[in-house]
Amino acid sequence: MRNDNALEVTNLVIRYGDVTAVDSISFNARYGEVTAVLGRNGAGKTSTLESCEGVRRPTEGVIRVLGADIATAGNTLRARLGVMLQDGGIAPNARVRSLVHHYCTLHGRGGDADGIISKVGLTERTSSTWRRLSGGERQRFSLALALAAEPDIAFLDEPTAGVDLDGREMIRGIITDLVHRGCGVVLATHDLDEAERVAHRAVVLHHGRVVLNDTIEALCTNGRRLEDVVREVTR
Repeated sequence: MRNDNALEVTNLVIRYGDVTAVDSISFNARYGEVTAVLGRNGAGKTSTLESCEGVRRPTEGVIRVLGADIATAGNTLRARLGVMLQDGGIAPNARVRSLVHHYCTLHGRGGDADGIISKVGLTERTSSTWRRLSGGERQRFSLALALAAEPDIAFLDEPTAGVDLDGREMIRGIITDLVHRGCGVVLATHDLDEAERVAHRAVVLHHGRVVLNDTIEALCTNGRRLEDVVREVTR
């Protein structure tokens, strides 16, 4: 039987030369919940997500994703991960439908490329290349690639950056759908209003350390906004 944690991060350290970007942090993310990783620029959010995704090897610490050590994980585990990188990581000439279809095939979990493209609102842009998409469309394209995994855990780095109000509402609905089917969602964002809307728990990083780790409900008591809470602990 699986435990409730889709992700377990224990004493994670990430160094770049003499600079310690992430300084011995620990936190968990549960199935069927959104865990928001928050903090100012340079706090260590993207480095943390990249290590959790298996993209970056940490200096120290253990990361267990879906019950397995990500450092030794094989393709079977990685096929269950949905990953949306902050900068997209998509070739400029990649076309929407062909790449989403390719990702669905690679993950091999029954993802429907056309259904996913429709879900992210890119049906009219299926033949467009990455370079010809607007900023918001690129974000939705990147999200579609994460959804191609039919993921058990999804790592979303700044999914609503540069997205208009309608696009934000769409992405919010997609995240809600993931949660309802039991997927664990780990969301890194600067948008604290968005985090307050969709997340169940917040992990706040400051200078590479965890300074808050609690539920949104516990943090936002007595009418306090998440933005105010985060600002207080990251001054």
